[in-house]
Amino acid sequence: MTDNASAQRLERSSGCDIFGDDAAGYHAGRIGYPDELYDAVLGRVKAHPDILEIGAGTGLATEALLARSPQSMTVVEPSHKLIAFMSERLHGPGLQFIAGPFPDVKITGHYDLAVCAAAFHWLDPQAALARVKALLRPGGVWAMWWNSYRNAGIGDRLSDAVVPLLEGIALPPSEGPTGHYSLDTALHKKTLEDAGFGAVAHHVFRRERQLSVAEAVALYRSYSFIRLLPDKRRSEFLGNLAALVEDEFGGSAPNIVLTVGYSAQLGA
Repeated sequence: MTDNASAQRLERSSGCDIFGDDAAGYHAGRIGYPDELYDAVLGRVKAHPDILEIGAGTGLATEALLARSPQSMTVVEPSHKLIAFMSERLHGPGLQFIAGPFPDVKITGHYDLAVCAAAFHWLDPQAALARVKALLRPGGVWAMWWNSYRNAGIGDRLSDAVVPLLEGIALPPSEGPTGHYSLDTALHKKTLEDAGFGAVAHHVFRRERQLSVAEAVALYRSYSFIRLLPDKRRSEFLGNLAALVEDEFGGSAPNIVLTVGYSAQLGA
């Protein structure tokens, strides 16, 4: 479910600059993460922790974490355009933005909690986790999570119907034609344990919603693998998607969103 040997793959490095040119479109196409996820992750650290966020994108998780009153929050994002977008929206004591690709970017200080929302697949896992370990305080917690919006084969009829439209399209490291790699629990648990983390917790939350034609198009337009298509091919895909939602679902398509996360403690 996590991969397909015949699927084309986007390079990890492409994740640094795919989303900045239309930050507002990306932000509008995505939804935030369940409160229960933040409760589970923050319940593992002291009150008002110092937080490091890696690959913050447009700040969906940043905003939610700031609302929970951290002592400080350092946000690392490789795209200057996305940092500009976030800095216009988000403010708070102890908030700082650092522009540059993780793990190579210069960061000083140590943290109680390091997080990565919907971006870890763009990083080399071994190099990234080694740097995270160096930045965490003893007993610190690492957490990573994703929203999986395409969940074919579990009753998500829109995702089932979209699979044929993806033929020939290079997918990001997080996606196969029918499934998201966040769902591979054994892979992520092993990756974390091999990196020296323990007490690995697996978090899964399911939400169901209806997408209008415009919402479905906005969601798929936000994807890296659609953004990188040539203009004509992208317009063709989105047009076919709009027709699918209108013709097969009467303009309102069901969508299952799985929020899948992992948290682990340094030295546990």
